[in-house]
Amino acid sequence: MTRPVKVDAVAVPSPYDGHGSLEIVRIDYVPRQLTIVARDANGGAPIGVSFAGVVAHRVMDERDLAEYWPACSLPSGWVFFIQSGGWLSHEMVRPGSCIGSFYGEVREYLVAGLTDCVSVLCTGEPRFGLECRSS
Repeated sequence: MTRPVKVDAVAVPSPYDGHGSLEIVRIDYVPRQLTIVARDANGGAPIGVSFAGVVAHRVMDERDLAEYWPACSLPSGWVFFIQSGGWLSHEMVRPGSCIGSFYGEVREYLVAGLTDCVSVLCTGEPRFGLECRSS
């Protein structure tokens, strides 16, 4: 069994104040575009984050992402830019992966929810917005 590599990450500034826990309530994917909607577990308006140029995404329970903690946890943020040690780092050296050579400059972000988390490999930067539809 190999030990997980420690992740180096920085929080992406967002309109969410970071006081409380966010639950991911909806994930919408259309080719190369991903929108994630989260809601404060204590109520309040939902907030969305969208990614363009999506190469890949995965949804996992936070317990299965131990290498991302504590670097990617509230109250420091809920969307994190992964600088090293994450899923993208693994894909860059995995035999058979074309991510490093086919898509140009790919970045990794982690959207941290109360239980579910979404890893996103993309060529665009996240865009935030308040979501008006009910979930």
